[in-house]
Amino acid sequence: MIKGIGVDIIDIKRFATVQNKEVFLKQTFTADEIKNGKHMHDKNKYWARLFAIKEALLKTLKIGLRTGTHWHDIHISKDFVVTLSGYFKEPLNKKTKIFVAHSCSKRYAASITFIQD
Repeated sequence: MIKGIGVDIIDIKRFATVQNKEVFLKQTFTADEIKNGKHMHDKNKYWARLFAIKEALLKTLKIGLRTGTHWHDIHISKDFVVTLSGYFKEPLNKKTKIFVAHSCSKRYAASITFIQD
């Protein structure tokens, strides 16, 4: 049974113009995600894709960012496999599967996620 669906789209240009980029990256992405991004040809497209996936997951989980939740509790591998920890993992059981689809154009990064029991 599908328990939640989330969608997000973001303009990649937002990552080219973000103020205090290093601070933003450290607040939003895990150390592994940042390390993987440093090897990408188009870093802004990579950051936008990860951000769209994380935002879509927040909508899927119907939790959002609030006290007790952190961006780092959503980890995305270089192969775009999602691992949840902390508060995000609590409402899920061991059978729960997370599905992620993502795409990029020259201008936008988009993601759709859903969870299934």
